[in-house]
Amino acid sequence: MMIINYRSLKVIAVPLVLALCQCKSKENASSMQKRPNVIFIMSDDHTSQAVSAYGGMLASVCPTPNIDRIANEGMLFKNCFVTNSICTPSRSAIFTGKYAHKNGVYKFTALDQRQPTLPKAMQTAGYQTAFVGKYHLHSNPVGLDYYSVLPGQGRYHNPEFIEMGDTHESGWIAQGKRTEYKGHSTDVIADKTLDYLKNKRDPNKPFMLFLHFKAPHDTWEYAQHYEDFLADVEIPEPDNLFDTYEGRSDALRTQLQYIGSDWGNHTNFLKETAHLEGDAKRKMQYQLYMKKYLRCVKGVDDNMGRILDYLDESGLTENTIIMYTGDQGFYLGEHNLYDKRFMYEEGLRMPFLVRWPGQIERGSVSDGMILNVDFASTILEVAGQPELPGTQGKSFLSLLKGSIPSDWRNSMYYRYYYSHFETEPHIGVRTYDHKLIHYNRIDQWELYDLKADRSEMNNIYSDPDYKNVVKDLKEEMYRLQKELGDDPADDGSKPNIGELSGNPLYKTTNVDFGRGDISILTRFRSNVGGTLYSKCRLGDVPYSDKFEGKGMKTMFFRKGDLIFNDGYDDDSKLTIASNLLDNQWHSIAVVIRDKYPHFYVDGEFIMKGMEVISDDNPTHTFNIGAGVDFSGYNGYNFNGIISETLIYDTSLNEEAVMAHAEGMTPDGNKIVEWKN
Repeated sequence: MMIINYRSLKVIAVPLVLALCQCKSKENASSMQKRPNVIFIMSDDHTSQAVSAYGGMLASVCPTPNIDRIANEGMLFKNCFVTNSICTPSRSAIFTGKYAHKNGVYKFTALDQRQPTLPKAMQTAGYQTAFVGKYHLHSNPVGLDYYSVLPGQGRYHNPEFIEMGDTHESGWIAQGKRTEYKGHSTDVIADKTLDYLKNKRDPNKPFMLFLHFKAPHDTWEYAQHYEDFLADVEIPEPDNLFDTYEGRSDALRTQLQYIGSDWGNHTNFLKETAHLEGDAKRKMQYQLYMKKYLRCVKGVDDNMGRILDYLDESGLTENTIIMYTGDQGFYLGEHNLYDKRFMYEEGLRMPFLVRWPGQIERGSVSDGMILNVDFASTILEVAGQPELPGTQGKSFLSLLKGSIPSDWRNSMYYRYYYSHFETEPHIGVRTYDHKLIHYNRIDQWELYDLKADRSEMNNIYSDPDYKNVVKDLKEEMYRLQKELGDDPADDGSKPNIGELSGNPLYKTTNVDFGRGDISILTRFRSNVGGTLYSKCRLGDVPYSDKFEGKGMKTMFFRKGDLIFNDGYDDDSKLTIASNLLDNQWHSIAVVIRDKYPHFYVDGEFIMKGMEVISDDNPTHTFNIGAGVDFSGYNGYNFNGIISETLIYDTSLNEEAVMAHAEGMTPDGNKIVEWKN
């Protein structure tokens, strides 16, 4: 792997070579350059409460003066909403102009790049298209003349990027060649952006640049030089930090994204708060969470200043549209929540600021209701292009110019599909005055009067005074559902990932795992880990409660831990070994004797499993290098080298296991003999 210290690179001026006789080309280039450049900037999980231009309670604590410049010199939207408050679906909606049920990305699945997308349309229109930063669409980028993207979530410190030309033929971006850059991801992404603007684009053509920061996504690992920022500051608390969820649906009581939850260990801060209990503990957890989050925001804002300053200095400002947003909203302690997903205001509302000198009135504010599916149509109209085929969004160019058409929308439709955090799936409609939410799986409703109850604490669904409001909102929700073509029976379990697959290195159906004595021997070297092998229905019924309770036997490697799973819940996971090193060869063996697994690592017996291996489903396939892929989520595919997997129809003894660890092939009848 090549390692580059990006800040150490010197700018090399490359003279633009033009043929003097190509006058017509010069004229065309000049004409094209009159079209505005577009820079679309998105920070992951940056919510409007943490943008000081919105004037919230954090504005004085953590101001964002550079992001605010866009609003001060352009327009701030007060009612910009996401249609499905989760990362990959929002990004897919922005690229396609379509809701999840139409673009095929309901959760963390790959975007089918065969459909019309904004980058492809802008490229066809003659724009140079570029993407720098967090991509998170899983399939290889299409329609871009230049890209340098993080694989998956990417790392905060010394991040790896997949450069254009380094993608993998499988079509999965995460499988591409990775190049490491020294520094914090926010700084490196800004460096790369400036390098593109200065050195990699054709100055005679308009460009469309997607600049996507990883921050402030969890786990909020800020750059070290922000360690003292807010150190002695008491972060203001939202009024409903201690929300008891009285009068609301069961969805809030069963979810796991509350402050202090053990889910992912993001906000519990057990060590730091071990001496506290009750409200005092939650207060401290909130303070620690918020300081990490806001330090990441500070890094984004500082780097935004670098980029805006360069646009001014280079003369690009006057002919460049800048849009700034987050991929959805985010909870900063409201309702004692963090993360997103729920349709409450803080997760539903996206920050959206636009600057377009000479076209947008400075310091203007729009109350118009816009959605993330509208972005593509708007950008294309600005570029003089037709909207994407099949789009469900519409251009809000007229709103940018200061007027709201008489037929502009007064309501929006929302749908979240079950994925994790035990957050119940729900459907809803929001108008300017009210919000109706239906938790469809548990069939419970919530209604809020947004004028009288801005914090959404009083569920008035059963209030007889709002009987007609409920009736009207249900009619509107079902009207929008039908108009948008959303089938209420579609639970998001069958996403469209186009030509991609779970891409196991090998698969077969003749392995009876759990029905008798067998031995599985594998040799591997990991880059970043993933699934070594699995016995499951690859790509079938993803993210669904229709999974069988048992039947998935998976061996995976993650952050030095070798883990075995004989089911679909966390209780079935068994950590076999820890602190195994990446980029070193290891051998593992699972020997089933009387249905009990015996685990060996590098020839050494480690442990006997305490649970009997569950009976296998004969329809499942044995997959090498891929686990349950959820029909598109590639996070479980192995990244590294699996050199061989051998499966014997008997229980091998320890001498045979040791022989394999030493590079030999044990004698015996092999069901599978796969070598890479």
